[in-house]
Amino acid sequence: MINFKNLNLPILIISVLFSCQSNDAEETKSAHLETELLVAHQEVKRVGMVIKIKPDRLEEYLAVHSDSEPGVRDLLAKYNLRNFSIFMTQLEDSSYYEFGYYEYWGSDFESDMKLLEAEPRNKLWLELCDPMQIPLEGEISWKVMKRIYANY
Repeated sequence: MINFKNLNLPILIISVLFSCQSNDAEETKSAHLETELLVAHQEVKRVGMVIKIKPDRLEEYLAVHSDSEPGVRDLLAKYNLRNFSIFMTQLEDSSYYEFGYYEYWGSDFESDMKLLEAEPRNKLWLELCDPMQIPLEGEISWKVMKRIYANY
């Protein structure tokens, strides 16, 4: 049991108020950071793309994209590409299609893409992967899709 006669009430009140203010300050700071991240995330360039995969190269393609293969992941990060993901499905026409998605978090997309394109290891990677894919009609590589919705 607390003996309130021995407590210095003004110090206790100030201590409690300070504690509440610091929590409020931390919550305000946290909310401010979340808002800044949300604004930054809304300014991110999001890219969705699609391409077919050659059925006779499917296993090879999956092997070079396995988690144990580093590929060019470090180069993607170096040039501000984040959340790069590739999904695959077989549709009613029996073809396998890949859906790729990434976010660009940099400030100069065109410049970063030119630098990535010039990387020797990226060139080798594309020389390996491109022959395994079939661009959609009228395309020379992945078809970039129109973004119609994003949940921030």
